Amino acid sequence: MKKTVVLLLFPFLSFAAAAQLNMTFAGSYQYDQELSDIWGYAAPDGTEYALVGVYDGVSIVNLADPSNPVESDFIPGASSTWRDIKTWGHYAYVTNETADGLLVIDLSGLPGQVSYFNWTPNISGLGALARCHNLWIDEFGYIYLSGSNLNNGGLLFIDVATDPWNPVYVGKGPAEYSHDTYVRDNIAYSAEINIGEFGVYNVADKGNPVKLASQSTPGVTTHNLWLSDDSSILFTTDETGNAPVAAYDISDLNNIVELDQFRPLETLGEGVIPHNVHVWDDWLIISYYTDGCILVDGSNPENLIEVGNFDTYIPASTGFAGAWGAYPFLPSGLVLVTDIENGLYILEPNYVRACYLEGTVTDQLGSPVFDATVDIVGETAFDKSSLTGKYKTGLAIAGTYDVEAKKPGYFPATATVQLENGVLTLQDFELVPLPSFSFSGTVKDAATGEAIEGAAVKIENGDFVYELESGPSGEFTLPSFFQGNYSIAAGKWGYRTIILSSQDIDENNNAVSLELETGIEDIFSLDLGWIQSGSAIQAPFELGNPIGVYPPQTITYLIQPEDDVDADDGNSCYITGNISSVSDGVQISGITRITSPKFDLTGMGKPMVSYYTWLFTAFINGPPAPGNDDLLVKITNGIETVVLENISFTDLLSPPAWTYSEISVADTILPTANMRMIFEIGDNDPTFSDIAEAGVDYFRAWDADPISGVKDNRFVLGELEVFPNPSAGLFYAKFDRELLNESTKLLVMNTLGQVVEEKDLPMTLGEVSFGSGLEKGVYWVKIQNGSSGSLPVKVLKH
Repeated sequence: MKKTVVLLLFPFLSFAAAAQLNMTFAGSYQYDQELSDIWGYAAPDGTEYALVGVYDGVSIVNLADPSNPVESDFIPGASSTWRDIKTWGHYAYVTNETADGLLVIDLSGLPGQVSYFNWTPNISGLGALARCHNLWIDEFGYIYLSGSNLNNGGLLFIDVATDPWNPVYVGKGPAEYSHDTYVRDNIAYSAEINIGEFGVYNVADKGNPVKLASQSTPGVTTHNLWLSDDSSILFTTDETGNAPVAAYDISDLNNIVELDQFRPLETLGEGVIPHNVHVWDDWLIISYYTDGCILVDGSNPENLIEVGNFDTYIPASTGFAGAWGAYPFLPSGLVLVTDIENGLYILEPNYVRACYLEGTVTDQLGSPVFDATVDIVGETAFDKSSLTGKYKTGLAIAGTYDVEAKKPGYFPATATVQLENGVLTLQDFELVPLPSFSFSGTVKDAATGEAIEGAAVKIENGDFVYELESGPSGEFTLPSFFQGNYSIAAGKWGYRTIILSSQDIDENNNAVSLELETGIEDIFSLDLGWIQSGSAIQAPFELGNPIGVYPPQTITYLIQPEDDVDADDGNSCYITGNISSVSDGVQISGITRITSPKFDLTGMGKPMVSYYTWLFTAFINGPPAPGNDDLLVKITNGIETVVLENISFTDLLSPPAWTYSEISVADTILPTANMRMIFEIGDNDPTFSDIAEAGVDYFRAWDADPISGVKDNRFVLGELEVFPNPSAGLFYAKFDRELLNESTKLLVMNTLGQVVEEKDLPMTLGEVSFGSGLEKGVYWVKIQNGSSGSLPVKVLKH
């Protein structure tokens, strides 16, 4: 197995050096396999070691010289993405998710070779231990196995205090899958990820554990947990995008109280995933996947403040990549971090207490102002005021700072504060309301001047978003409006959306007239009535301004473009799962589709549809490869539905990009007055074998060959009756002869819109036969006189 000592020889380390606060690079060790968890061991002679989970085994790295780490031994094992390691005395115990049971390692031979064996007991009533996700060892020498192939993944209790080389099974917890466990004073805290909560158990009697309490966590994917030094606070992680590290007061298990949620503000809302939290002397040391290792001051669990970081994974990305584990408990104080792709990092932390800033935001009457933003100007430090007006924030670095409190509808307030490490500074703010006035407008037809009822209107700027609908006279009114520069959009299905950007509105300029041109067009700046449907379990189509998404690991481009098409005036589109989290924002199973409102193509000489799309798919298991989900573009005329395009993603080397499509409708389906467009992606593969992302923008239906001055008179020739239908021989068409003239014809068309039979209709008759020469199949029949005609009738020849 190839392994390389990494100093400052690799480019990624020079970037990492810039992405750090209160954590200094001391050394690194690189592997040619992906890593998982990390633990540490201090030998009796004082030498420290890193115990590293590698895809194909366990690596033991000598840290006598942190700048030049040396691998002392490597223990091969079953290939597994997951390895977890803990120690008891001079023994290490390792789990993995593939095979081999529990690996037992005697470290007493270091710095030479170590002894080891795989413990795979056949436990009476449960079966043979083969795989396990995680483990914990408490202060009494009991191992708690989490997520094994036994007991439905529920806890198993193993005694290694009596004889560390010969583990003994002594009991089990409830058969509720446990992803991770922390135990102290015979109280076990189990991360029950499948039900999104932690369970608390009294395990003093290993043969009869008793459940004491449970608590759901914010992301409902409870992944790992750790106790504060005084056992009164439990910190948890949820392994999902944008989830926090949460703090709970567990001093009263009958009344567990959430105290705060920590998210790294630098990447807030970008889908970053917390993985594992550890606690040392009331600091939280967190492996935060693509954000690297983060230090948080947890001494005030109601106000968790970031005080250090070292980004081991430089690409601007989210997902399950980057820092897997962090170990802060070596006597030297070094922090060991395993980055899945980039190897072992050896870091020197500078633990500092946070500079705390707290206070209350009120209005002139002293009432609390909810959801005001309090921002330390020029720093990435802010908070939103609570229902009681309270805010809590802070920084790692002391100094004099300007602080601003603001909320839409109020004048901002500012103050200058002096912040000190370990000191709470109080600063209250009083916000004065902005004056308001009434704003109104009308929506009209640009050609006729007639009012348009039911038009969607959206007025927005950085502070406010107003969405409303025009009334019977085309009117809309906002009785309480605030001065500012706004963008105004208006639209309705059957009209072209209009966007007025950069409109200065005040009490002297408080009305607007919006004129819409007719047209079958949607730039997706407004909700014009498309219907979302399907069976997708996550990431259905939604309307919004697209958020760029970077995937983990091998793909280095945006798999979700962060802009809509340049061809339209808006900045929104339809997109599957418009969030930055790769885990939550991709379509994984089921179908999602959007269907347009009806539109009429019968008055057009050559009806066309055009649109922009992009697609990304990838298999999530095995070597990187494009997935097998296609984006289907369909059209229906109310009678049948056909596929216009079957769009595939075929090249992982090329990022998805907006692609223009333009299709002649009559070449594929008979144009009618009941047309709808359908965009559909996904499958019903229950194995979740691949992921998919797709976007749709700027749909148009238009006439490529308009006939000047022709009015749509499709109803002038009345209704057409055809019988028998189906027929193996002749069909008969019955019509109103009084509506005919010398040029009226009966047209028979195939499903491609091609005329296959044509008959002049004599004015003296009201019925005519046709179809004797038609082959078996589906046809459309109508009577036509120039631009006037009947509605088509579908017939079947068999």
